[in-house]
Amino acid sequence: MSTYVLGDIQGCYDEFRLLLEAAEFQPSKDQLWLAGDLVNRGPNNKEVLDYLLPLPRVTAVLGNHDLHFMAVASGQAKAHRSDTLDDLLTSPRLADYLAWLRQLPLVHHDPGRNLVLVHAGLPPQLPLAHALALAEEVHAALRGPSSNDFLAAMYGNEPDCFHEDLSGQARLRVITNYFTRLRYCTADGRMEMTHKGKQAPPGYTPWFSHPRQDDVHVLFGHWAALEGKAASPQVTALDTGCVWGRELTGLRLEDGKRFAVAALNRG
Repeated sequence: MSTYVLGDIQGCYDEFRLLLEAAEFQPSKDQLWLAGDLVNRGPNNKEVLDYLLPLPRVTAVLGNHDLHFMAVASGQAKAHRSDTLDDLLTSPRLADYLAWLRQLPLVHHDPGRNLVLVHAGLPPQLPLAHALALAEEVHAALRGPSSNDFLAAMYGNEPDCFHEDLSGQARLRVITNYFTRLRYCTADGRMEMTHKGKQAPPGYTPWFSHPRQDDVHVLFGHWAALEGKAASPQVTALDTGCVWGRELTGLRLEDGKRFAVAALNRG
């Protein structure tokens, strides 16, 4: 049995299946880990979810695009001009997709491997146990009776840092931003949410450049501008911008081998 970890698929179904074929993925026995942003911006979101839902060994975390889809489908947000969600929104399986996504966490921790899988990042100032507990707060909100309230209020860049006296939707929003939108921050976890490229804004550095209190290794997607390269031995970047015309990348955990397929007809 092997475990394959893939970066952001974002509806790029053809490349997704080509990558699994190149890796000789066997659904009946291999594990598949997905770093979030399963849908949106690519052309075949429905096919991605139709393939994933019946798979027996999938571990996925939510990305910002997955959450956005849930908000749009639930009537809590308007679609953006660049969204490509119509195939999901008009599908007779829409309720199935939402139910499956609603059960996904923001963070997956494998203590045996000392690995964390997350879409965007792990706030450097928070011990792992605290970070996992905060992620569970959002997971509980998504599964609870007030999930639509959370989805409606999750947008925004404030608060830009977590502190324990935060409550309600503001608390859930900053937690969600840490795990699904984080790129640059300070050592004490203050986020800068407008910069997406490799050039850091003044006073901020990549979240993974700050030392942690633990030695956990973080697998993440989200930051396509990094092109799968992150200058820290404690992280592995997996988003290589397939939806932007570059590549879809996967990693086999057992031997560290990377697999990549080029984007098809996009740019």
